[in-house]
Amino acid sequence: MGHEPNTTTGRPKLLIVCHGNTCRSVMAEALARERFGDTIAVSSAGLKPQQPIDASMAIETLKTYFEIDASSHIPRAVNDLQLDDFDYVVAVDKHVAKHLSAVPPARLIVWNIPDPWNDNLLKYRSAALRINNEVSKLATVLKKCTL
Repeated sequence: MGHEPNTTTGRPKLLIVCHGNTCRSVMAEALARERFGDTIAVSSAGLKPQQPIDASMAIETLKTYFEIDASSHIPRAVNDLQLDDFDYVVAVDKHVAKHLSAVPPARLIVWNIPDPWNDNLLKYRSAALRINNEVSKLATVLKKCTL
């Protein structure tokens, strides 16, 4: 028997965390929603959330390269969330993972995605492609929640 989802809907809950909730976690949330639809509940947050305008390059990347509209994204703080509410928490890199010590190792997934913050659209695209690859690997992990 797999991990019991923490939600009344029976859907696994996934949280993706980056530094400002304006680049990597925005793209990861949108790409995971696109891939998994309503089968999982995906959210994102940041260690130190920035202003919504700071997500404009990530939003443009999603629209330009993936035809995904993430224009309604509002950055939020991971400290405002109950981490126990999530079946899995993704840290987009090792630095972010260090700040998520409250998450049990069995529920923490650590990626190695360079931060494209304040760079050009090609750097964002490169990050988004790497994120999309990592998102595709989540299918195996999340399947364990629903068995």
